[in-house]
Amino acid sequence: MKTISIPLLAVLFTWPIFSELSAAWLKHIIADSFSGAISVKLVDIDKDGDMDILGAAWNSGISWWENGNGSFSMHTIDDGFSGAIFVESEDIDGDGDIDIVASSNGSDTIEWWENLGDEVFLEHLVTNSFDGVHSVYPGDLDGDNDVDLIAVSFDEDLVCWFENNGSASFSERVISDGIDGPWTAYPGDIDGDGDLDVAVAYRLADEIRWFENDGICGFSGHLVDGSFDGAHIVVIEDLGSDGDGDIIATARVGDTIAWYENDGLQNFTRYIIADNYDWPTFVNPADLDGDGDIDIACAAYNDDDVSWLENNGSMSFTMNHIDTEYDGAIPVVTGDINGDGREDIVSCAYNLNSVTWWENTDSTSAAGGETAGSLSSFVIAPNPSNGSFSIEYSINENCVVTADIYDVSGRLARSFIENANRGVHSITVSKLSVGVYMVRLAEGDLVSCRRVSVIR
Repeated sequence: MKTISIPLLAVLFTWPIFSELSAAWLKHIIADSFSGAISVKLVDIDKDGDMDILGAAWNSGISWWENGNGSFSMHTIDDGFSGAIFVESEDIDGDGDIDIVASSNGSDTIEWWENLGDEVFLEHLVTNSFDGVHSVYPGDLDGDNDVDLIAVSFDEDLVCWFENNGSASFSERVISDGIDGPWTAYPGDIDGDGDLDVAVAYRLADEIRWFENDGICGFSGHLVDGSFDGAHIVVIEDLGSDGDGDIIATARVGDTIAWYENDGLQNFTRYIIADNYDWPTFVNPADLDGDGDIDIACAAYNDDDVSWLENNGSMSFTMNHIDTEYDGAIPVVTGDINGDGREDIVSCAYNLNSVTWWENTDSTSAAGGETAGSLSSFVIAPNPSNGSFSIEYSINENCVVTADIYDVSGRLARSFIENANRGVHSITVSKLSVGVYMVRLAEGDLVSCRRVSVIR
């Protein structure tokens, strides 16, 4: 494996290096020499309460940028991991800290880096013969409370999961084979039965499929769309807020973004929400304008574009461009970088060797201001919990209250919206997996956050 040296292991970048105002989004460049920047993830790696940035680059390997009160410090995890294409994070070994997992399309490998404490990482090989690997996502597929891995082999037409034996040793299991060119396999509960299913985008077959988990990791395939030209990225999200898992996908050749509405019986209706969007890459659902519904952050490689699709509350979407000169934009992720209660956007540009975040300055989604009650003192009990707990809050007048629950990787795990009358209220949460979560309660301009730990 070729080793590429980076002169400094920890480089301090002021916040920002360059800034420019684009509508309600303020641009901050975190790095401009991350060669072949291709994947990013928001996660609190050092567990200090703010979101750090984890990145992968084709030529520069794996690094992370520590968020520290208005400045970012770069830390190299592995600069010899050449051909990197995808990076994720999770507590792989169950010791309570954040580990890293990544795939190398250049060397057909999947590896994970054990966090030894103080963010010192030790490399472990999962496989070095997974030809044309692209996406790799963590998830507990078999429900045994450890973290498995879901990955695709583009060259071998394989969708697989790698079973964690509980000691972070992995065994390859096949979910599907023989369908041409899988590019992304994403875990999520589509049928609402409490286990993780898998949605897959097949770039060469032009298909979107989902694989139903019977609870013991027997998978049944279902076709969602057989004519999605160059299917590229797929995610699972309850976009309609009706309690079931919908699917959002991008079509690399068709230049479209679509969402597939689940009717609750896993019959899907396709809605095109962006077209003529030249080579859309990633999508990330999040409430970007703070109005209680799910919008979609998106990027397009050939259009050099980072944008967001605004949901009007009735599942009609309007494209809002944030940056149209971000050369070779690939990933897009969302999270509250600066702790102001707004969802910011992070991306990287392959052709610019850049990692950038756009600060959400839109006053319609601002935290602070007048309050209709005492959300700032809401209570979570019990905490720690066994996966079920209540969120208790009080309000002085009728209003809409939103409760979003995020896991340690920044992924939305559960969302509740209540039309609440004045008085004391309780939201019941059940069956969360083991881990640390952030509960974000919002009413109007007021945003308040608490942590909850789920243990067994």
